[in-house]
Amino acid sequence: MRISEVSRLTGASAKAIRLYEARGLLPPVPRLNRYRDYSEQDVAWVQLIRQALALGITLAAISRLQGRDGRLDWPAVLALLEQQRTRIASERARLAQVERALQQVSDELQQWLRSGSSDCVLEPSGCTNRA
Repeated sequence: MRISEVSRLTGASAKAIRLYEARGLLPPVPRLNRYRDYSEQDVAWVQLIRQALALGITLAAISRLQGRDGRLDWPAVLALLEQQRTRIASERARLAQVERALQQVSDELQQWLRSGSSDCVLEPSGCTNRA
């Protein structure tokens, strides 16, 4: 099948598919006349690559998951997924801390506005009245 059909089936642009091929993520695609002739297996690979990208896995990391025979190293895939889960858990904790800080600043600002003060000096500790 032609690249336009692979693109339609997978949602990947033709440019992205060519990039996957150039990076060695797809096996060399035979040509029929002057056009690449993609197989159902190629479609499956493109779908797998897109799914990995959607999970935040980079193309470089995906390429390291392939053995010399072009097959996936499934234990390495599992290890990478666990690394990604750990990274996301750390990021969630960091974002929760940022959210708490935002809430604190918002609470302080609301309190200041309710106090009726007309002038504010921003300081690291929050908003204070001018003396």
